[in-house]
Amino acid sequence: MMHRLLQATAFLLLSVASAPFASALQFHFDLNRNAALVACDVHHYVGESAEATACFQALTDSDDKLIRAEAAAALGDTRSANRLFREASEISDDPAIKTGWGNLFLSTHQVPDAIALYREALLYDPAYHPARLGLARALTDTYEGEARRTLSEILNAEPDHPGALIQMAKLELERQNTFAARQILETAEQKLDEYQMPALEVYALQAAANLLDDKPIQPWVNKALALNPSYGEAYSIPAHYYIITYRYREAVALYQSAVEVDPNLAIAHRDLGVNLLRVNDVFGARYHLRKAFTLDPYDIQSVNALRLLDGLDKMRVTFADVNDADGRPLGRILLRLDEEDADALEPYVLELAERAMRTFTERYDFRLQKPMVVELYHDHDDFGVRTVSTPGIGLLGVTFGYLTAMDSPKARPPGEFHWGSTLWHEIAHVFTLEATNHLLPRWMSEGLSVYEEWNTGPLQERMVSFPVLEAIRDNTLLPIKSLDLGFVRPTYSGQVQVSYAQAGLLCDFIAARFGHEALQSLVKSFAKNQPLEDALLDAVGMNSEGLDRAFNEHLEVRYGELARSLDDYLLIMREAQRAVDNKDWNAAVRLGEDLIDRYPEYVAAGSGYDVLDVAYLALNDNQAALDNRWQWFQYGGHNPEALAKLIRVLRLNDRADDAIDVMKALNWVMPYGAQEHAWLGEHYLEQSDAQGAFREFNALLAISDTNPAQAHLGRARAAMITDNTVMAREEVLYALEFSPFYRPAQNLLLDLHTGINND
Repeated sequence: MMHRLLQATAFLLLSVASAPFASALQFHFDLNRNAALVACDVHHYVGESAEATACFQALTDSDDKLIRAEAAAALGDTRSANRLFREASEISDDPAIKTGWGNLFLSTHQVPDAIALYREALLYDPAYHPARLGLARALTDTYEGEARRTLSEILNAEPDHPGALIQMAKLELERQNTFAARQILETAEQKLDEYQMPALEVYALQAAANLLDDKPIQPWVNKALALNPSYGEAYSIPAHYYIITYRYREAVALYQSAVEVDPNLAIAHRDLGVNLLRVNDVFGARYHLRKAFTLDPYDIQSVNALRLLDGLDKMRVTFADVNDADGRPLGRILLRLDEEDADALEPYVLELAERAMRTFTERYDFRLQKPMVVELYHDHDDFGVRTVSTPGIGLLGVTFGYLTAMDSPKARPPGEFHWGSTLWHEIAHVFTLEATNHLLPRWMSEGLSVYEEWNTGPLQERMVSFPVLEAIRDNTLLPIKSLDLGFVRPTYSGQVQVSYAQAGLLCDFIAARFGHEALQSLVKSFAKNQPLEDALLDAVGMNSEGLDRAFNEHLEVRYGELARSLDDYLLIMREAQRAVDNKDWNAAVRLGEDLIDRYPEYVAAGSGYDVLDVAYLALNDNQAALDNRWQWFQYGGHNPEALAKLIRVLRLNDRADDAIDVMKALNWVMPYGAQEHAWLGEHYLEQSDAQGAFREFNALLAISDTNPAQAHLGRARAAMITDNTVMAREEVLYALEFSPFYRPAQNLLLDLHTGINND
């Protein structure tokens, strides 16, 4: 769709100037800031834009380059500010210069450059708090741990520094620790008078704390607007905390209020546009994203989102109405696919989405109130921009209420992920989030989706990764009441993936011990916004600590021995690979069998099944090789090359039905195997299943790089099943157009001419 997505780069500073005060209000927590700049800041803080502009304009003639640079930055003259900061830095090692320059880069969304400048400022003066604070602000979104350490260093030296306190309160709110955040904000408010600043940001963050505590935000918003009637952040700052709790529709309403209060607040227009896109309001999204770009051309998220919208218009859109088993309307699906993928993917996506809608409607006693939008992108960067306005994210799929977006199988190397399971996972989110008005805790939302992958999805694999086993062994799994932090603020690499698995295992345990009804009870309790402890008591009859103990006991029984012997398992894996490399087949068989005995669910690369496959074939024990690979498949193995090989071996061994099952499974991981589509198509023709045959031969036609005659002939034969002789004649002529001497097509054409029904 899009061939290039922009990344923010410093050259933009030299070519574009933005409007004054279009970015979020920036506070300067520096008691040594020049008095003339402070006088202008005061006007800016209280929304006196004309006075602030006149004040800063007067300073552009100052003899002090730093003052002139700061004034130019405030006025939106970014090119002049960039030049003046550079010139000032060449003649002075004042850390305020590099800090101000860093602030300029941060305001134009060029975070790496800002971080570098803050660090340079700290080389001049390691204790310079404005640089430390700027560094913490720049690090907050990506390196929370380092940001927290930097803020702690400021607060150790100056415990009541309001800027550091406000940033620390933001981190606590990200963790939804509203009690700690409120205490910090109260201290910050007391100190702001000393800095000649109104408590605007404090009030906005107090409103965010109210939002997280399900309390009215308006009292705090009103206090902020009383100080500055154009302070749009009074709404946009709390809106961010709706985003982190998946409440996108509510966030849209707050962002709309933000741009009504301050029509020039670019970041609010951007976030409003992004969230309108998440709720499928494409027209509204385009309007606000264009407005954001006009006000702030440096914001690459706006640029990328606008480019995505251009491509979105070119995607194929398909609607499908879904009925329940009794033929009653159940819901509607809107499907968007890249044209390159559409013919091959559309029938499979619709089949799985329809099956998921029927399954989850029953399992969670909830009917969708709006059409469900499903989008698949064959370019991973397009998917990244669609979800977080930034390319290069590490996710496979994301759900925003009724809209789910994900990578298509083409977006990643073959077999890197199981796209059918990803789609199933995301559609489970649609139901569980909407059934609870997005009030589910993060762990419960993710846990239910993983649980459904394992129990009702197209690939019911139950393999847990080695890092999860290590966490079980080392007792580092989080307790239930703080499990959300493993998703939003991980403390070690890989903790997010561990938390996904832990949440899935927990939901699976609850269902196994107390029945699926216990999960349904939790969903209904969270829909009523019940506290965790009350919800657990109603569902399973114990509090979170009791459930933690029961869950850990279950993990000990299920995985304890394997987890404790994990080092031995990994050593055996290495020895098995060495035996294969050395062609010591008897040792390879012994070690491969040992690996499977220890952990039969492990079906990833390097498993015992892989070792035995190579060894048995080398020993010419083809039956053992087939039995081994079939067992691998039964446990959820889904490497596409191995599946394709298994299909061929099963066919050679007259196990056609088993081969069909593997072909169907292959389509959920890599639906671009031409031969497999042809075989499946023939199978459906033999079963007189015209719909299945059309699906397979349509896919074959979409992916065929050479002669499409076989696909057209298959479509012709499927048409014959439905007595559509007109279509059959057209399709067989297409086949002969590509292959004039294709004997099966010639025979069918003869039958059509002579009126013989080739049943």
